[in-house]
Amino acid sequence: MNFSVPDLRAVASALPSQPLQDFLPSALWKQLVIPGALLYIGLCRALRFRRGHALRKRLNYPDRASLVRMTTDEAQHIIRFLSSWEMPLFHFLALQFGLFKTYGVESISRLLLATGNLTDPVRSLKRFEDTAAMIGEFLINPPTSERAVRGIARMNFLHSRYVTEGAISNADLLYTLSVFVIEPPRFARLYEWRALNEMEYCAYGVFWKAVGEAMGIEYKGYLTRAESGWRDGVEFADDIAAWAKNYEVTAMKPSPVCAKPARALIPMITYWTPWFLKPFATDIVISLLGGRVREAFMLPEPDIAAYATVYSVLTIRRFVLRYLTLPRLFELRRLHDPDPQTGRMTQRIPYGNYPFYTKPTLWNRWGPTAWAIWLYGGKLPGDNPDEYMPQGYLFPDLGPKNRMGLGVEEMEADVKRIKAGFGQGGCPF
Repeated sequence: MNFSVPDLRAVASALPSQPLQDFLPSALWKQLVIPGALLYIGLCRALRFRRGHALRKRLNYPDRASLVRMTTDEAQHIIRFLSSWEMPLFHFLALQFGLFKTYGVESISRLLLATGNLTDPVRSLKRFEDTAAMIGEFLINPPTSERAVRGIARMNFLHSRYVTEGAISNADLLYTLSVFVIEPPRFARLYEWRALNEMEYCAYGVFWKAVGEAMGIEYKGYLTRAESGWRDGVEFADDIAAWAKNYEVTAMKPSPVCAKPARALIPMITYWTPWFLKPFATDIVISLLGGRVREAFMLPEPDIAAYATVYSVLTIRRFVLRYLTLPRLFELRRLHDPDPQTGRMTQRIPYGNYPFYTKPTLWNRWGPTAWAIWLYGGKLPGDNPDEYMPQGYLFPDLGPKNRMGLGVEEMEADVKRIKAGFGQGGCPF
């Protein structure tokens, strides 16, 4: 069959005038990209809540009435799930800002100033890391484990001297306990991709009530329902939150004493910020503290641009994580197993800005992140081994240098007591 030149011209004139390379992407966009994007969003939506629903189903807590039987062991498992899988960043920040918040109470700040463990530029580094390490031991490990029990026993020993001297009151300890109950749920509600459900909120009440008892904190005479008892972790969390709110009204006032720890801590939080952004980053930190804490620290009102920036970024982050991001594929693990030869414990990721208790490897000394830290002027695992102890820690190593190695006998006696209560992992109600 032969075509004449006019016939070919007629066929060509019938084709789309746009180039073929322009036509194909348009077709692909309609037929592949848009359905693919919708499928991905649906997948994110389906998988985002899957782990949380599966955990609640597996633990068999379908409603509020069932929460009365939650054990400390289950509560720790739920909190570890949140801190390692669901919302690791803001769970860590909630605890960090929660500790920061306690320094707005003058009696707590006065003790920190007297010891110098927070304001001294050298001692403060170890103090922050050791505090986080002790808390991490009983947050990450089950209550029935040796590591969890010894983490609490070491913390009790370091507090014991000041409790005996009257430098730490029961109210100070109770308020510090309260921020660990209150701040993670609050941060999740305000800043994370989802708020905690009732089971998760209950877990904080169950777990930290048991920790408070292991620390010897007295609830009677302070919490409203302490005499009659609490039905479950939700009631305990609500009760301690109400008490803490009233306590802040009387104990958290503008104070030059509180201002000194605040001015030492903010540079620790903004450590990795470039110098030209530090003032703006400081305003962002202040904006997250809340008005009462800011006034206690005698800090200036942050610039409105800081408020606008931080809450805009957090809103966008929440939307992206909730609707456009798949769940984590791997658990965030901060701790290694103890060395089988020495029993020393090392960290995969330091809690602070310095490589305490972090064993040097090819990756963390020569990988891209290591080069960025080196260029910034930071320290790498293996640097200053006498200071940062890359070989890891034993529990008697945790604490100020002048108390390292002390308290072994006291800890052993306390371990036996804690194992009989908290260490059983049962229901504390």
